[in-house]
Amino acid sequence: MNTKLKKRIIDLFTGSFLFIVIIACVSAEEFKTSDRFSLLWEITGNDLQNPSYLYGTIHIYDTNIFKLPKEIYEAIDRCDNFSLEIDMNNIDQSMLMQRVFIGNPDSTLDKLLEPEIYAEIRTIPIIKMMGEQVKMFKPFFLQTYLLIDNPMTVQSVDLQLNEYAKTNKKNIFGIETMEEQLEMIDKIPLSEQAKSITEIYGYCKKENLGFHAAGKKIFGKVLNAYREQNIETIALLEKELGMISSSPGASDSVMIAERNVNMANRISDFIKQNKTLFAAVGALHLADYKNMNGVVSLLKEKGYKLRPILIKLYDSDNNQ
Repeated sequence: MNTKLKKRIIDLFTGSFLFIVIIACVSAEEFKTSDRFSLLWEITGNDLQNPSYLYGTIHIYDTNIFKLPKEIYEAIDRCDNFSLEIDMNNIDQSMLMQRVFIGNPDSTLDKLLEPEIYAEIRTIPIIKMMGEQVKMFKPFFLQTYLLIDNPMTVQSVDLQLNEYAKTNKKNIFGIETMEEQLEMIDKIPLSEQAKSITEIYGYCKKENLGFHAAGKKIFGKVLNAYREQNIETIALLEKELGMISSSPGASDSVMIAERNVNMANRISDFIKQNKTLFAAVGALHLADYKNMNGVVSLLKEKGYKLRPILIKLYDSDNNQ
């Protein structure tokens, strides 16, 4: 395997996992939100000496649509510690290379997908470059490249905040580990992972668009909804994309419920030591969904006070 292709495979994890957290299996009408949903929350109570902060990110965005306001950076400045969902500064590449591939030769991508769908995705240049090896990739890791030409050239709120924290010498760690995230992915049956690709293909056919054109269209709408801090609209757009299950399945349980509980527990365990923390997680983890509480509600249940901080995601031609 040449070096360039190996790097692409490693990029698949960072691109795919950040992407899929936005495209979670959620339905807007089943969210329980307050009158005004906020992306930035101050955490106090439980005898904390100083506040910590929780922020809902979008993992892929366009700086031409919005910029992050000063309030976010000021909140990071007030904290000694910074965390994303995982520590992007420490990716175990050897572990990742082992876990990207399908282990069972009887469940390869060409057998999981209808022939016309498999043939269609093989025409995408970046996937075509992978040759016959592409059929060994778990479907989860290919979804990003169906809709985004090169995820590593797209801006990420997470990585932008991470760079700011590094520059300002914050202690940086991940709320979850890469191993945990890989295990979560493996809990989702390959057939269900493949179903998401089938639904993306169906959306493209319905809209008469190629994969990348469809991705550009839907993400433009999602980014505008995020700028308006409208969680319900984001969810509706994901439903339009066709990546929401008609009934709850493994993706709901694994990607939302289990992770929300883990995030809330670990944030609580850290800040109750009176260590200040700025924690940045995917925005959809903040809100309640069906009978699954979001991180905001879960922290409140633990006795913390969470106060929404009003912010404006500035248009690109405005100053912060």
